[in-house]
Amino acid sequence: MVRPSKREKRIAGLRELAIGKGLQVRLSSRLKLPQELSRLDCACYLLNRKSDAEGKVGSGFRDMENGKIRCYGSLAGLEDRIKAHFEQLPEGAEAFVVSETFVGVCWDEKGDQASIEQIMDQLPNILELTQVKIH
Repeated sequence: MVRPSKREKRIAGLRELAIGKGLQVRLSSRLKLPQELSRLDCACYLLNRKSDAEGKVGSGFRDMENGKIRCYGSLAGLEDRIKAHFEQLPEGAEAFVVSETFVGVCWDEKGDQASIEQIMDQLPNILELTQVKIH
């Protein structure tokens, strides 16, 4: 019988905490994200868009070696603003993903409860970059 390691237990606890706060957790491989992430199985912490709002889709990636920001879709041209958002996130946050139904942050899960709260605080701000209000 194989038991979970300390790391696996810690990650499970982080994910459980995030889910308890209303986030979803998905692996980047299941979301079919571009292969710019450092790991194919990077965890993405997602917040659903409200049903009364539409928005454009896009993504922003931070190169973990040199800090360079690359943005696509509706986030293209917003590199300076995206960089400022990355600075408010925990270390190890690699990407923002904004879809028609959710906004998410891909993160290496090396932090703690405060890291989850940093992500939660930034998700609405990231979503606001692409939000279009329905009248």
